[in-house]
Amino acid sequence: MTKADAPAKTVTVTVDNEPVTGVPRSTTPNEILRLAEIDPATHYLVKITGRHQESFEGRGEETITVHEREKFVSLSTGPTPTS
Repeated sequence: MTKADAPAKTVTVTVDNEPVTGVPRSTTPNEILRLAEIDPATHYLVKITGRHQESFEGRGEETITVHEREKFVSLSTGPTPTS
């Protein structure tokens, strides 16, 4: 079996503290949202690394490389309700 025939390597990441399995190492933020059953039309992804946050707002179709156990949160693009 050649490298081209090998199945794409997948990892498990967390989105909003929920595990998301089967994420291809080379993917897009929008695909991660879809795998987490979150609508990319109304949300965007933010990668959390310690205290650092990397927003993918407006970059949902950009190809990124993800690693095992990386943490993400989803943020709504809609208006924030006020009480």
